[in-house]
Amino acid sequence: MAGQVSMDQAFVERLNNILISNFTNEHFGVQELADEVGMSRSQMHRKLNTLLGKSSSQFIREYRLERALEMLQNEEATASEIAYRVGFNSPTYFNTCFSDFYGYTPGEVKFKKTDELKNGIAPKIPASKATATPKKKKKTFTPLFWVSVVALVILIGYSFYHNSKAEIDIEDVPIHLREDKTIAVLPFQNLSDDSENQYFADGIREDIINHLSKVQEFIVKSRQSTEMYRDSHLSSQDIGFALDANYILGGSVQKHGDRIRVRVHLINSKTDVQLWFRDFDREYQDIFELESEISRLIASELNVVLSPHELELIDKVPTDNLEAYSLYIKALYSLYYDENVDLARRYFNLCIEEDAGFALAYSGLAESYLWENWPTPTVKDAEQVKQLAIKAMELDKSLSEPHRVMAYVSETYDWNWTKAEKEFQEAIKLNPNNYYAISEYAMYLQYVLGDFEKAREMIELAQLVNPNSAFTAVLSAEFYLHEDNFKKALEETKKAKEYAPKGMWAYWVDFKIYTELGNYDQAVRQLEESWGFVEAFELNIPPMLEAYEKDGVKGVYRMINDMDINNANSEGVQHNAYWIAQKFAFLDEPENALKWLEIAFRRKNAELFMIKYDPYFENLRSNSDFLEILQKMNLGNYQGGLKL
Repeated sequence: MAGQVSMDQAFVERLNNILISNFTNEHFGVQELADEVGMSRSQMHRKLNTLLGKSSSQFIREYRLERALEMLQNEEATASEIAYRVGFNSPTYFNTCFSDFYGYTPGEVKFKKTDELKNGIAPKIPASKATATPKKKKKTFTPLFWVSVVALVILIGYSFYHNSKAEIDIEDVPIHLREDKTIAVLPFQNLSDDSENQYFADGIREDIINHLSKVQEFIVKSRQSTEMYRDSHLSSQDIGFALDANYILGGSVQKHGDRIRVRVHLINSKTDVQLWFRDFDREYQDIFELESEISRLIASELNVVLSPHELELIDKVPTDNLEAYSLYIKALYSLYYDENVDLARRYFNLCIEEDAGFALAYSGLAESYLWENWPTPTVKDAEQVKQLAIKAMELDKSLSEPHRVMAYVSETYDWNWTKAEKEFQEAIKLNPNNYYAISEYAMYLQYVLGDFEKAREMIELAQLVNPNSAFTAVLSAEFYLHEDNFKKALEETKKAKEYAPKGMWAYWVDFKIYTELGNYDQAVRQLEESWGFVEAFELNIPPMLEAYEKDGVKGVYRMINDMDINNANSEGVQHNAYWIAQKFAFLDEPENALKWLEIAFRRKNAELFMIKYDPYFENLRSNSDFLEILQKMNLGNYQGGLKL
């Protein structure tokens, strides 16, 4: 035990020594520190989190602040100069971080007594390295000069701060978002006389979620994750614990004629203390101003300084046509809550008739066509989605979702990997809480690039944003199965079954896990249970069990393939050429596997993008016909990587 403690201390000491040599370099960040210590980013992050309860970026930032405090105590330079010396590229951002960490500004250090100051915990820096430049003899300047200097510093610092918050490094997203400002926005109550006005309450909530999601310091739990708490009687503490959210935002909406009344409250879920409460009584025409005001007040209450870019996004008015807006939130309600895609499209099209420049309507329409004719989209489907997404992006460059839609089509239909990656990154940059973009990008990283480390980080980020998502839990399970970590994979499918008790995908993954473990009876029980959820599938249980008795798990795979191939139009099968190819690969029938991969290729099958690193096809990776398919998809080979 003592030896382990010593090793842990040595590890932290080593990190400190590396930072001593590099802390003045503003470009020396998490990746550079990980490279120096010979670890991956995720390994270093997990180790620091275990040892110190800090993320890697937090560890570096606090180290710089501790050095800054020493310099301020020694009066080595002005606060702005010290900001640059300790590796901050913006004095304004340095002031904000310093105040958050110590509870007072850099300018107040000289007025504090020694015992009032927080002393740095890292080893003292040698005098030769403590300052980037030698001290110069002080000069006397006029008050006008100092006014000009201060104004210039503020202007430059503000510009740096603006730019630093407007851009987000996709590599830092998972670490950056592991902070304590996590918010869950619960469904708003509809207090209107008309019960059908629920769509209006949900629309206001949706807008507030979108506003807060664009603030980089927030983790905003997805709408999907909080929906299960509609009309819930659980306490804020219980909900916060379940969602891993530190703050709960709730409220109610009442619409009467041309007036709306919105009541919102913010609760600290850790203490169950209400931090903030406000009633708003406004005219309907002021709806956008009201939503922006609520979002800004929440940021202020949580001590978040919004950049000009973030303020611009929050204050942006999506349309001047209130009828178009009303139709839009009806479309969202139909798409997300009623799952009535046809009705949603009618509303989106009516939006566009009312306001041809309403970018959100084009974006929503593009999303509604994204899964059309899945898993075999037509040329018309793909072109329609792309044109709608492009139109939305042209009208509003700040929207995240059109980029996510474009990324998905580029990945699954065009096989344009450069375009797909660029669009995924842009979608997440514009909205760091875009759950769909994050989870789909994780699949791209895992199956197209084979970058399992970054894929794992993205999966974990998706689970932060949407902690009770069955989809992400199964995605995580597939990842662990890929790594032969069967225990972790089973833990994830267990979660998925809790989140979606009749979701068949989790049971299929369990079937694969137990097959790999050699527990074939348990594997078959997974299929038997899940097929019983759907009447059309239930009829297939007896022949499946018969096939298992006769020829084991291989008999089950063969039976499913025969059923899929011979009954393509039946409700009781999933006719997916890619899935059929997977099963033939498992059966060690390479010719049939390649035949169905070619069919999937001709059909532009939606899941074919996974082919290169799909474990089902491991035995085909030296097959020339298989490699030819990879080449035709611009996926390169296993030596040269992607062909971009």
